[in-house]
Amino acid sequence: MEIKAYKHTYLFYFLSVLIPWVLWFAVAYLSHAKPGEYLGLVSFLGTLGLLSPFLVALSLILPSSELKKDFLSRLVNLKDIKLSYFAIACLLMPISILMAQLVSLAFGYSINQFTLRCSFTFTSGIFPVSFLLIIAPIMEELAWHSYGTDSLCNRF
Repeated sequence: MEIKAYKHTYLFYFLSVLIPWVLWFAVAYLSHAKPGEYLGLVSFLGTLGLLSPFLVALSLILPSSELKKDFLSRLVNLKDIKLSYFAIACLLMPISILMAQLVSLAFGYSINQFTLRCSFTFTSGIFPVSFLLIIAPIMEELAWHSYGTDSLCNRF
């Protein structure tokens, strides 16, 4: 794939920064205007802000058959993935959370925090935080390493 096809660097970065910030400022305003009243809208706008760099990348990728082909090949080409990196990517977050819980024991928090529960202990709007912890890095990687990095390499 010729990297020169990734040619809208400024547009990608401008929109990928502007749109989330606009949405997240709206979320901040709505969440404080009447707390709890706009929960669904706040969750939707916050998640849309999270997804917007990916949606910007898609909007720049989809018109080009060459970029579409490159994006899909990166998405489904598993032979270039090193197993050790995959394991690290899957285990880093759970291990970090467990380590944070272990540290909290030193500050007097209960060992009950290690108990598995049948429901979510805290959420972000209408979404469980575990969902956001999984979807956020996937969407970020799909945006920034599909269009963002290659457009920078092309530009500079």
